[in-house]
Amino acid sequence: PPAHAARAGGEKKAVGASVRVLQMDDFRDVKFDQEPCVVIFVVETVENAQPAEAAGTCLRWFNRKRKEGTNGELLRGKMSYAVLGLGDTNLLLDRQTTTAKDCNQAAQTLDSALAQLGANRIVARGEANDAVGLDEAVEPWSKALFPELAKANKALEDKKNAKMCFLYGSQTGNAAEICKNLAAEAAEKGYPVQVCSMNEVEPDDVVKPGAVITFIVSSTGDGDAPDNCDTFFTRLKRKAKKEAGSGGHAVQYAVLGLGDQNYSAFMAVPRAFTQIMENMGAKAFAKRGECDDTLGLYEQVDTWTTSFWPKLAAAQTNADRLRAGETIEEEDKEVVAAKVEPEVPAKAEQSKLEGVPPLAICRSEVAWLEKGVKYEAGAITPGPDESGAYTVASPYMASICEHRLLTNPESDRRVLHVAFDLGSSGIAYKPGDSIGIIPQNSSDLTHRLVSALAYDGEKAFTLNWKSDSDGGEKATHPLPHIKTPCTVIDAFQKYVDITSCPRKSLVRVLAEHCADDAEKTTLLHLSSRGGKADYDTQIRGESASLMTLLKRFPSCKPPLAELLDALPPLAPRLYSITCAPEVAPTTPSVAFSVVKYQIAGGEEQLGVATNWLDALTATPAPVPVYIKPSLKFGLPEDASAPLIMIGPGTGVAPFRGFLQSRREAAKLGVTLGEAILFFGCRKRDEDFLYDSDWDGFVADGTLSKFVCAFSRETSEKVYVQHKLREHIDDVAKLIANGAYIMVCGDGVGMAKDVHAALVEIFVEKRIFDVADAKAAEATLAAFTKSGRYVRDIWS
Repeated sequence: PPAHAARAGGEKKAVGASVRVLQMDDFRDVKFDQEPCVVIFVVETVENAQPAEAAGTCLRWFNRKRKEGTNGELLRGKMSYAVLGLGDTNLLLDRQTTTAKDCNQAAQTLDSALAQLGANRIVARGEANDAVGLDEAVEPWSKALFPELAKANKALEDKKNAKMCFLYGSQTGNAAEICKNLAAEAAEKGYPVQVCSMNEVEPDDVVKPGAVITFIVSSTGDGDAPDNCDTFFTRLKRKAKKEAGSGGHAVQYAVLGLGDQNYSAFMAVPRAFTQIMENMGAKAFAKRGECDDTLGLYEQVDTWTTSFWPKLAAAQTNADRLRAGETIEEEDKEVVAAKVEPEVPAKAEQSKLEGVPPLAICRSEVAWLEKGVKYEAGAITPGPDESGAYTVASPYMASICEHRLLTNPESDRRVLHVAFDLGSSGIAYKPGDSIGIIPQNSSDLTHRLVSALAYDGEKAFTLNWKSDSDGGEKATHPLPHIKTPCTVIDAFQKYVDITSCPRKSLVRVLAEHCADDAEKTTLLHLSSRGGKADYDTQIRGESASLMTLLKRFPSCKPPLAELLDALPPLAPRLYSITCAPEVAPTTPSVAFSVVKYQIAGGEEQLGVATNWLDALTATPAPVPVYIKPSLKFGLPEDASAPLIMIGPGTGVAPFRGFLQSRREAAKLGVTLGEAILFFGCRKRDEDFLYDSDWDGFVADGTLSKFVCAFSRETSEKVYVQHKLREHIDDVAKLIANGAYIMVCGDGVGMAKDVHAALVEIFVEKRIFDVADAKAAEATLAAFTKSGRYVRDIWS
């Protein structure tokens, strides 16, 4: 809202502010009791100390509210004001009962009433007497007013821009899903909200006095910020350093952290957000939630949000008080999500349409381009960026220079070795790093999907912010992962995830746009709290996709903007590099399983990136790539330190690079410590990956021992954890001598089983005098912190 000047018989314009000039009798137009404002009252006192006719209604209204004695908070946090009185002692009729001051009685009465109603006076009242010359008082009062008016107007703009923000940093989509659901529920409760990924806004645009911010963020395996919040995170840290203790003045925040305790950097980023906000002087309005995916992510989120809502309401109420400099009681800064009690399943008839979530806020709208109009299509921007680096936002367009099958052609497993030519880019990598691939969805699936939605696939469009959105500043255009202008086909093939299991927020959007009432009811049920069991069985349990749901619910035809907003971005895929730069400086390679499986009904599901890369051997095309450095997973700096490597399946890929690097170091005279590698596969003649390499490493001493668990060659399945116990003496000796333990592969089962085996080995062999499992867990936790026990795992 602009600053306002209300007048009666005269006016004075403020400089440096947007100004409306009103008669005081039009004071209701200011909406001072609904939204913050700055008001300059210029009021005349006329004959016998009475207010000018045009000021009477306004003055009497405020004075009546003051006399009621119950309105002391009416204007608090809403109005900042100044009063200038104009009068003339010559107009005082009764000179014996009045004084010169009475020529400004109207200004005095108004000023007193506004102050007692809680309004903020920005400068002392001015009183001018026409009998001695108005300018004698008006000019000095104006000089005092304008600096204070500028401050008040800045505070007003800050307050106007302070928002209730729900900001997410999400790598796998969980944080985005939870954040959008919370924001939708907040909007349903009547709060004006903004919801977006953190990289869509600048810290200075949201971290403002009066702001109420909820961060929902996860950590990647190495403790990095997710891709869609890394820029914001970096700039927020910079702001905190520059504005320590002051940048978060009158800002309230809450952090909900998501993670998986199997990763060594569990909760690193959520905890960092808490520390950063505290360093800036912001106040936590709710305890930080820490939700562990291994213990039931969404159930823990529900537990946290139960106490979140009343605290959010209190934070909104406290925003003005904090801005005014008042002190409020602060919540504890840290808590792990409460234990979740198991749910008692409800009967179907009771649970139907119980707890249907609010419809997610759609912030964008489609602007169609006229057919025949030429346009420059949006596309991935090849690197390098301004700093000379190749990143996920500015990748290198590589070519595939090697492609070979690592498994038996008759096996139902198809594992490929693929190398990428980085040319003269100068991109460097080290063993343990990953290469990021920016893939595309299947062309066939994309066309079938667009057809099922009844979209014109060749029609081009751009995206704009919705005209009824919050109107705040944005760092990007809507849905920045969709590079517009583009065609509908390109949007679905290149930029959004159309193959993953639909989350409940997407199911809710699909329900909203079903023409058939029965289909709508079913989808509403599947998206609801009461339909959790059916959702788990019919959607998650069957690995359903968006296409699956469109086939089952053919009347569902969501508008393009709503669907694009509900679908997650098509995420890059990370693959461990399986070679060393000493051997392949410009051609890093990876090994991966080509993912294909059938779901209920016989529909075949294909892994996005693995099938795309496999197909590129027949139809070569540039592959957008970048290097994702590993912070902890890599060779020890001391080559003489013992090394234990555990990597079944394609988890063995990075250890090939480790050993190539060790071999090259040995050629230069570097002394190598003992190294043992535990590998696992089905059968020797089916999926024994890189078998000749391991033989060579053992033969030349690069590898002290190679141990393989063949899970399908005996009547009982044998896995790497069994081999660890079988070689307990070797493992215990290396650990006692300072070994580094590196684990790579499946985080759902293998990593937990290997960890349990290590705990047993510590206890049985009394390594470092460890006597029980609790002490072993503590020792492994210390190893993790120091970098001696590192796991590069995936779900």
